[in-house]
Amino acid sequence: MIKKIATSLLWLSSLPLCMYTLFAYFLGYTIVWEHWFAGFVMMSIPIAQGACLVLGLLWLYIRPSRAWVFLVIWLMGWPFTVRTLHISPNNDNTENDLTVLSYNVFSFQGLKPSDKESLFDYVEHSDADIKCFQEFSKTSNEEGKFAADLLKKEYPYRALNANPSHYYSTLAIYSKYPIIRKKGKAFPGNSTSNGYLLADIIFRKDTVRIINLQLQSMGIRVGKVAKAFNNKDEAMVKTEGRDILSSLKKGFIDHAREIKSIEKLIDESPYPVIVCGDFNEMPYGLAYGHVRDRLENAFEKAGNGFGFTLNRSPKFVRIDNQFFSEKIKIHSFTTHSEIKYSDHYPISASYTLP
Repeated sequence: MIKKIATSLLWLSSLPLCMYTLFAYFLGYTIVWEHWFAGFVMMSIPIAQGACLVLGLLWLYIRPSRAWVFLVIWLMGWPFTVRTLHISPNNDNTENDLTVLSYNVFSFQGLKPSDKESLFDYVEHSDADIKCFQEFSKTSNEEGKFAADLLKKEYPYRALNANPSHYYSTLAIYSKYPIIRKKGKAFPGNSTSNGYLLADIIFRKDTVRIINLQLQSMGIRVGKVAKAFNNKDEAMVKTEGRDILSSLKKGFIDHAREIKSIEKLIDESPYPVIVCGDFNEMPYGLAYGHVRDRLENAFEKAGNGFGFTLNRSPKFVRIDNQFFSEKIKIHSFTTHSEIKYSDHYPISASYTLP
């Protein structure tokens, strides 16, 4: 009798999770509600989906006839699973490929001298036809050389989202091929590190539009929360918890506004488009979804593993992305997790233009 009651209670308590997961899927698939609350719901998709899988496996053991409900709901979210984990065959690049690197270099700050030299070396010598940087700065290395100057020889064409003579943190595009048009914009209320930078580039006989962006940071300070927990400081835990929720809310509101500029650049482009940059949100968010409605995601098509791109807490997120037009063919995508100099990992991809 007790076992029967416990089983019934487990079943009834599981149904709200099913409804919540379906609601989260609906928001993620349709993006019909651009309220900040929807951002919180969509961010929880992998947790809700994972809970459905666990309950489905549990019900297989308790009462298999009920397991199908949870397993079907889990399968309904399969496209979100692909955004999280993907396995692709290794494809060799060809000499006709266009290679693109995207890297948030954190303004070359907070590094030991040896790591700063290594970061400068990577920025200069990493192999790519086009390099898109976020939080690029005029900081010099130990020899007094600027990264921008080191790139001039191999990358004679460039676009910056700030005055080239003086900037601290900005967006930058460096190209081995001619830039025939460039346009940049800082998002309202932010520095030049948050915004977009556009460059139309002639690659052999084709033209491609490169959009480099950085959306507003959510400002989540996981380290401070962990420290407060370790010190058993309840007041600090509450304060940091409220700050995180407030930062997330503001980030969702900002992203809803900022991504409209990017949508317009994509929709009005006369050329195939590649979008690179730091989205500052997980692959279930509104901004990611809006761009994904228009373009293919490089990780989802050619990535491997989880593709986490953040080199600090929380490390289990993928917030840096490359998207590309359907007309473009992708050959490979790599998250360079071995490059640990910045608080982000660089990502690179190779494409064949139509």
